[in-house]
Parts: sequence; structure tokens; C-alpha cells
Amino acid sequence: MDIQYIGEHLFWGYAGRAALIIAFLLAVFAGVSYLRASSDWRIDHRQWRCYGRRAFRIHALMIGVASFSLMYLLLNQYYEYRYVWVHMENDLSLGYQIASFWAGQEGSLLFWILCQAVFGLIIMRVSRRWEMPVMTIFSFSQVFMVSMLLGIRWGSINIGLDPFLLLRQAPENIGNIFFQNPDYLSQITDGNGLNPLLRNFWMLSHPPVTFIGYAAVFVPFSFALAGLWKGKFHDWIKPAIPWTLLGIFFLGAGILLGGVWAYESLTFGGFWAWDPIENASLVPWLILVAALHLQLISQKKRHTYAPAFLFTILAFIFVIYATYLTRSGVLAETSVHSFGRDGMGTHILIYLFSFLTLGLILFFKEFSRLPSKKSEKVFTRDFWLFIGALVLALSAFQIIFSTSIPVFNTFLGTNMAPPTDVVDHYNTWQLPFAIAIALLIGFTHFIRWGENKFRVFAQRISLSVGLAILITLVLALAYQLQRPDYLLMVFASLFAFFSSMDMLLRFSKTYISKGGAVTHLGMSVLFLAIVITFSQQKTISKNTSGYHLGESFPETENLLLIKGEVLPMGEYYVTYAGKSFDGERMHYQIDFLKKNKDGEYYKVFSSVPTVLLNERMGNVYEPYAKVLPLRDIFTYITYADLDQGAIPDAQQLLETMTISVGDSVETGNNILVFRDIHTESLGQVPGMDNLRVIADMVLYTHFGEHYHIRPAFVFSDGEIIHEDDIAEQVEMRFRLARAADEPYTVELEVYEERLDFIIVKSIVFPMINLLWAGIVILLAGLWMAWRARIRTARGKM
Repeated sequence: MDIQYIGEHLFWGYAGRAALIIAFLLAVFAGVSYLRASSDWRIDHRQWRCYGRRAFRIHALMIGVASFSLMYLLLNQYYEYRYVWVHMENDLSLGYQIASFWAGQEGSLLFWILCQAVFGLIIMRVSRRWEMPVMTIFSFSQVFMVSMLLGIRWGSINIGLDPFLLLRQAPENIGNIFFQNPDYLSQITDGNGLNPLLRNFWMLSHPPVTFIGYAAVFVPFSFALAGLWKGKFHDWIKPAIPWTLLGIFFLGAGILLGGVWAYESLTFGGFWAWDPIENASLVPWLILVAALHLQLISQKKRHTYAPAFLFTILAFIFVIYATYLTRSGVLAETSVHSFGRDGMGTHILIYLFSFLTLGLILFFKEFSRLPSKKSEKVFTRDFWLFIGALVLALSAFQIIFSTSIPVFNTFLGTNMAPPTDVVDHYNTWQLPFAIAIALLIGFTHFIRWGENKFRVFAQRISLSVGLAILITLVLALAYQLQRPDYLLMVFASLFAFFSSMDMLLRFSKTYISKGGAVTHLGMSVLFLAIVITFSQQKTISKNTSGYHLGESFPETENLLLIKGEVLPMGEYYVTYAGKSFDGERMHYQIDFLKKNKDGEYYKVFSSVPTVLLNERMGNVYEPYAKVLPLRDIFTYITYADLDQGAIPDAQQLLETMTISVGDSVETGNNILVFRDIHTESLGQVPGMDNLRVIADMVLYTHFGEHYHIRPAFVFSDGEIIHEDDIAEQVEMRFRLARAADEPYTVELEVYEERLDFIIVKSIVFPMINLLWAGIVILLAGLWMAWRARIRTARGKM
């Protein structure tokens, strides 16, 4: 007998699921229609093109309906749906409610599909004769991607995930007695909640920007395949370049926003940790940048078509591979970004190998027909741009090889060990590539497309080289740089910087409007900031507390702070001022102090690292970066005594005793001697309303130490005020509760005094503001370059 469930909101779930099925079928029809229309460039295939257009437009509309349906379910917190229950909770702000859309596998895939559908609509409008072959590839890509969200279960065969799956229909809940209650929904008052790692401002933008980048990278891939398919080896480049730039911009912005998020939210202490998923997203960006420069060579000189095609194809293939690494679960144990294992890996691999096979078949089929350069002249811009593209590709392949070691072990049965010190491994390999790229940026500015005379080249380059050498010497002395590779990286970055500035100042109208020199300027600043910031970072939180921290907290990196104590830290003194709880995060205020001429402390600034409390998914320790003009002081909690959601009580009652003058009693491992009791009058008129009663006691420890204890209570205006005394060395508090009936006898309460302390780590990052400036300049240059290409295409230059 079917159970009639109460309160479920099924309409939008049915609407979303139906929209995805219709979108899948329409993508198939659009692909077939455009394929028929693309069989020739002749006009008599207009009807099939019309069919393809209508089908793709309705397909895009259905993707929009599915996206709206999922967002509607999330914003209304309909917890009967599995995706909503897993990623939503009652207390999320609107921004994080929206972010929950792409917090999981299904929603992020749907967003990517939506972006790709929007780009498809744009291509239909602007691509003219390229519409039919490009949209054929687009439509069949949508077939693969939408199939990942069909959620079809047929025996042991699963086709895709279902973003509109009801919680009671989830495989893990089948047979659960809880869902046999028709009114089960009334007992679900809250969702599991958004991953606490995602509750950061930058995560509102990092995932969607990255997925827009993924969708944009697919466009030049489609043009490249269309160019091979139709034998138009040169014509595809002009419409592809703006999309290549757009892909570089959004994919780069997504990566860099992720770096900002990591810096502000994670405690590895830095901008980039060479996490496997970070690497997987960096690789297609590097290959796409290489592809862009090869496209420029091919467009300008009408050769180098083969590598331009190959790298443009590989850029998107590695986007799919990055998706596989993220979503298959193969890196679940090595990356904070990875989703778990839910069967998506095989589906993504089918998508990857289908388009890789298609691309390689077309590439090798037409390879012999691709125009090539008859003779190679070394001293030309196209030659060195080609070398730069190869350097970028080699850099990318080194990264992806090391990142893919778990994949090799899984599929090949090997037992290769991944690098133990990941940061050192990648830094060692990538530094030579970075030096080469910076040097190539520097001197290719001074090499023209045609013939070049070395004498003229040397004259042009001399100023930039001279300034780079001079500033390198200054920075070497200022930061005590001694490693030859660091010095060479600083020189190469400065050389690229000054050569870019030379181009911008001497040819401002041309180079600023085109954006290339601005992009190179940003990259040079970024390179310089990276080498200075991360070679000169310094941990200043040495443990000077006198307490042994244990093996988990290295004494050279961690400092134990007891509330109210002042301890030295680098050039500062620090004190733990206290904590507060806002219902979600525990905030710890650490004041950084200095001494004036009189030896008195004054506050310079406060650092407020936090701990985001989450019982279900674990607490997240969030750093605090104090931004100063020439450096950041990056501080985070490495240990705190956490009571979920509340500030712990400062004390705990150990015992209550009745004690008389002259008595000696045992409390804990100590002996307490009650020596005397006396009173003090607090007013001019003696009386019980203005009297302090003081007990004079001595606490003897089992170590042979003794401490004078003077607890008291005050009668004031009919009220009793307790004045406790604390023996900090043994962490005990003594309270004179009241006078007993017998003379010279009191009731004494003994508390365990819990020290309020934290362990912190602080790192100084010099010149990190230069890194952020480099990122802004880099992205600004890419945007300017994209706009310049769009204006050229529209004839508005």
C-alpha cells in the first residue's frame, strides 16, 4: 500500500526533473539537426539549421526552468528534497542560501550546463557561418552534460545524479523506518547545512566564476574542432580568440578568488598550497594561455596551426579532467576541495574520452594538410612566442603528472608515492618555468614580428635590463636574498615589469588599449610578490609562555597565551584579551602591543581569529590577517578549549566545607590552614550593613610551596558580595560563602579555576599587498584585451 505523505512540495521537483529530461532530448535533436545542416555550407540546409536553433533555444529554456526550480526549492527550504537537506539550513543568510545552489555535485553541474547553454545562445546570434558546425559540437556536449543529471535508475545501472531526488528516495534511506511515517516531514526542522568551509564571502563568487570559465573554455575548443572538420584552418582563429581570452579571464579569476578564499579561510598559511584540485584547475588555464599565444602566431603569420589546434583542444580536455579529479572522489583523501565517491567518475571519463577521441581523430586526419613554416628564423617574435607556449605547456604537464599519481595508482595498479613535501616539490619544479616565462615576457616585448637586428634590440632592452639589475641588488640587500634561484626570479620579474612599463609608456595608446602589456605587467608583479612574500615569510609566534606544548604544537611556531598575560612576539608584545560568541563563530581577541618610553604598554592593533563551530561537519579554524602597508600579520588559533556554541564556564565547584579557625583540612592534594578571621568596617557608622569579613588562610601544596589566601564577603546595603581569592599556580578559587552558626567558623567553597588560554600561530607575509595588486592588474589586462578583440570584431577600433 502506497503511503500518502503529508506536506511534501512535489510540483517544483517534478517540473525540474521533467525540464532536464526535455532538455536532454532537445539537445540530442539540436545536435542531429545542426549536424545535418553542417554537412555542407550551402543555403539549402536552412531548414535543418532552423530546427537546430529552435531545439537549442527551448533546451536552454528548460535548463533555466530546472535551475529556477532547484533555486526555488533551496530558498524555500523544502527539506523533503535530498539536495536541499544536505546543503541548506535554517540560519543561512541569503547569500549563502544562493551559494548552496552550487555547493554539491548536482547543483554545480547544473550551473555549468546553464552557463554553457547561455554561451550557446550567444554563438547562435553572433557566429554567422560558424554557427552550424560549432553548435553541433555544443549540442552534443550538452547531451553528455545533461545526462549526468538525469538520475535514471535501471536495475544496477545508474545514469547521472538527480538534483530533485526526494530525501526518502535516496539510496541510503530506502527501508528507513523513519520515512514510513506519512508525516515524517514535520519532524525535519532543519537541514544538514552548508559545508562550513564554504561560508566565506569569496566562496560566493569563486565557484560560479570558475564554472563560467569552464563554459567559456569550451567555445574555442568547439571552434577548433569546427575548423578541422570544415578544413578552415585559419578562419576559426579570429572568432575563437575573444572566447579564448574570456576563458582565460574567468578561469584565472576563479583560481585567484579561490586563492584569496584559502588565504582568508584556511590555516595552511598562504595563498597557494599546491592542493591537487588547485593544480587541476591551474593546468587548463596554463594550456589555454599557451593556446592563445599560438593562435596569435597563426593569425599573424599563417603557420603554427598544428600546436594551436592541439593546445586549444587540450585546454578543454583538461577542464574535463579537472572535473573528474574533483568529482570522482579519486582525490577525496588528499584535497579539501574534492567531492566524495558517488559514481560520477565513470560518466565523466566517458565524456572526456569521447571528446578527446573526436578531437584527436580530426586533428590527425587533417594534420598533413595543415600549413607549416618553411624555415625557422630564431630572432623573431613568433619563434619566441612559440617557445613561451612550450614552456607553459611543460609547466602544466609537470603539475598534472605529479597531481595524477593517485589516478595512475588506481588505474594502472602502480604504487607510486606522491611527494611528501608537496609545497617544496612543486616549488622546486615550477621555479625554473616561472623564471623562463618572466624572461620571455621581458624580451619578447622588444622583438618585432618580422626581421630584427640584434643591435637595435640590445639598445631597446638595455634600460629595462639595467633597472632590473639595480632593483634586484636593492631587494637582495633589503631582504637578504642569497639563493641564486630566488635572485634570478627577482631579476626576471623586474625585467618583465620594466619592459612592460616601457611598452606602456612609449606606446601607451596601442598597448594599453590592447591589454597585452597590462596583462604582462600584472604577471610580472605577481611573480615578484610571490618570490618575496613566500621566501621571506616568517613565523613570529615562538613559545615564551613557560608551558610545554607537546609534539602536536612545535615550540618554534606556537605560543600559549593565558588570558591577561603579556608575552613577547617578534617586535610586539601580545595579550589574549578575551573571547565572544555570535551564535555561530567564537571570536578570540588578541591585542598586539608595544612599549612607550615609560615602559607602559599601548595597543597597536587587535587580531581576531575565529572558530566556526559546526557539530555535524567539524569546526573550522579561520585565520585573521591584519593588513599593513608593507606586510600582513596572519594569525590563527591552533588550539582552544571549545564548548560547542557557548563560552565554557570559568570554574567548577570541587567541594564545600565548614571550617573553623585553627583547622587544617585537605583539599585536593593540598592542605588548607585557617589561621584567623577578622572584620573591617566600610562606613563611618559601624554595623552589619557596612562590613567586610575576611578569612586569613594558607594553602600548602604537596610540592612544599605555600600561598596566602584571603577570601572575603561584604555586607553592603542588605546584599552579600563575595570577594573570591585565586591561587593561580594550582588553579583553585576560594569563596567565603557565609558565616556558620558556631563562632569563628565559616562555610568555604572551593572551585577548580579553569585557565582561559589559547594557542596561536602568527606569520608575517611581507609585500603580500603586491600580490593582490598583481592579480588586479593581470585581470584588468585580460579584460582590456577581450574588449579590444570584441571591438575589432565589430569594426569599432
